[in-house]
Amino acid sequence: MKFEFTEVITPELVELLEETTLGTNGAKYRHLDVKDRIYQTDAPLSFSLKRNDHLLANITFCKRSFGLYLRYFAFDKRFQSKGKARQTMQKSLLKQEIESVFQRVEKEHAGNLHMCYAYIDARNERSKWMSEQFGFQTKAKLATQTFSRVYPKQVLGLKKETLQPEHLDWIRSKYQNHSAYFEEYLKDGLIHCWRSADGKLLALGKFTNVTWEINRLPGKLGGFFVKLLPYLPVFRKLVNVKNHQFLVPEAVCLAEESPKALESFLAGVLHMEKRQMMLWWNDERDPLYVKLKNKVNWGIMHRILGVSPVDVVIRGDFEPEKPMFIAAFDMI
Repeated sequence: MKFEFTEVITPELVELLEETTLGTNGAKYRHLDVKDRIYQTDAPLSFSLKRNDHLLANITFCKRSFGLYLRYFAFDKRFQSKGKARQTMQKSLLKQEIESVFQRVEKEHAGNLHMCYAYIDARNERSKWMSEQFGFQTKAKLATQTFSRVYPKQVLGLKKETLQPEHLDWIRSKYQNHSAYFEEYLKDGLIHCWRSADGKLLALGKFTNVTWEINRLPGKLGGFFVKLLPYLPVFRKLVNVKNHQFLVPEAVCLAEESPKALESFLAGVLHMEKRQMMLWWNDERDPLYVKLKNKVNWGIMHRILGVSPVDVVIRGDFEPEKPMFIAAFDMI
């Protein structure tokens, strides 16, 4: 029972991830755009466990200058039930082999902070239990914040621009002192920019289009709402549970950090991209989020779902004293 190492994404891994439903007690969903996204993985270090040429498990890290991001920790369906996962993990051979993978990759690629980190839904008991088996500890919290508009309004002066030093300088001034800050995905694609009539930047951010199949929404009534939504005209426009398309923001910057400015900018991007909803992940300590979270009209989905917590789990001694920088790619 040995893990095979490669620095490329294999077709077998794509197939495994396409079949994987994520989540347990909170939201449950499946990525529908795995093939479009997985090959963008930055500096992958991938370990696969096979039996009779069938992929049973995969651990894939992103190698970054400051440490390792645990991108995929996926098991074949036979390991999906909580009981089986625990029984199997208690068999020392598999647990030892997984631990050896962590030790090997940390020894060779741990970065200047010598850490390995991941994000886990705080309600996902199976994933939290698994992470604890390998020395991960919760050291920060993220907020999963929805922003929705049934009919988002157009904003004049909003357009997409290729990343320029002007954009990057502003983003760095806001985020480069965050923990785990990096720019790999900021340089890929276009930046949404909102400018005044005289060309002054009023706001910018990067927004990624995402498609999920939703089996359960977060919250106590999440399972009930998934079944009910297709029959409610307004909500059906916001959430298509079989093919839910939404945006994920990152590196949002505002010249005027006011609720009105943020609402106008986010709604304008929704209008431009022909979407009705966003999922925005922020460290609970992020200055912009702290300043505006209780003042913004986040929309009807926020009133229904609230804010869902995500744990930042870290293996190693690193303590994120400053807010985490959240790249959209890492959450989707």
